[in-house]
Amino acid sequence: MGIEYWIWLQQVLGYGNSAVGRVISQYGNAESFYKAPDSEKIARCHLSKNQIAKLHKVPRKEIAKIIKDSNSLGINIITPEDSTYPERLLNIPDPPAVLYVKGSRYDFNGNPTVAIVGPRKISDYGAGCGRVIANTLAACGFTVVSGGAVGGDSAAHNGAIEAGGYTIGVLGCGIEADYLKVNAKLRETITNYGCLVSEYPPFCGATRGSFPQRNRIMSGLSNGIVVLEGSIKSGTLITARHAAEQGRDVFVIPGSPTLPQYEGSNRLIADGARPLLNVNDIINEYRYIYPDKIHSPVRKTPVNISVKPQLEEGKEDVITETVGPGEQRVCAKLDKAMLSDDAIEVLKVFEAFSDCFTSDDAIENSQLSAGTVLGAVTELEICGFIEALPGGRYRLK
Repeated sequence: MGIEYWIWLQQVLGYGNSAVGRVISQYGNAESFYKAPDSEKIARCHLSKNQIAKLHKVPRKEIAKIIKDSNSLGINIITPEDSTYPERLLNIPDPPAVLYVKGSRYDFNGNPTVAIVGPRKISDYGAGCGRVIANTLAACGFTVVSGGAVGGDSAAHNGAIEAGGYTIGVLGCGIEADYLKVNAKLRETITNYGCLVSEYPPFCGATRGSFPQRNRIMSGLSNGIVVLEGSIKSGTLITARHAAEQGRDVFVIPGSPTLPQYEGSNRLIADGARPLLNVNDIINEYRYIYPDKIHSPVRKTPVNISVKPQLEEGKEDVITETVGPGEQRVCAKLDKAMLSDDAIEVLKVFEAFSDCFTSDDAIENSQLSAGTVLGAVTELEICGFIEALPGGRYRLK
């Protein structure tokens, strides 16, 4: 499939460059571009001076080493000519010329996919929302995409893995780069439940610009993205911007306007992003597009948590909810099997109240710590079992 020509093209044009899209549009593949006269390449693909200078300066031995390293490390090299190349990425302005993929399985086409993004220094509430949303979506058949870093990324990947679901980590460096050692174990686990993806050769290090470039791939792979939280200068907003430019749906968890970590994410809502009040908002958005892929939560064997029972065979997996005169929407049926053990215990406490209740009620009437209760309340709210009221109160839905 001319892998060496695509790697050459990647090295000439650079990463995250729209010239790759022009090459695909004008020539169809990298080999045809390589063999065309230089004057023609420059004119038809609007190459920069830096790109022109590199046309004949990429050593063949460098390309051969990349291929050899990838083969020895079990990394697959995918190009736009491969049937496994993500179709969604072909539709963005700056598709990667090469993707390096490592994992037990990968299927980028035909599945509902949502990217979940948040800052590295994320609040406990934001991390809890990320884990619960990812866990529920993965259990419903969604692929969960994130960036393999600490904070919001880790919450998303771990939530999907706990559900036994499929998750993709998109890296801002080579898959084998010596970077962010604290998350090395998580990245290894991701390869057992999905795959790692990078447009950088295996040992390529991270740079200041590589992560913003990486973000376009995260959103490009997905139907939509979820923003957990983000300050006005957060890199999370870069992914949201890419998503909007690529025509992807942007869901944002609203936060208090008095908290700086929500200043950027609330601004996204003001600019037209969709406030995410319930994980069913996402499920409803894509259920009709992927009727054979999305189902009510069915748990596979999770990692480091107790096994949840699967839904009974033939059990109805949807309910209809009237939202207006003559209008209904389909929702995933609420089932306690989708909840963690802590959330189930807190829900039992809440079910004893005939009216509204607070987190303090659960703390006083359970054996759980305050932090555990707050996490469980977040899970119940995101999963649609309770709804928030003014004054820090809740009620059953």
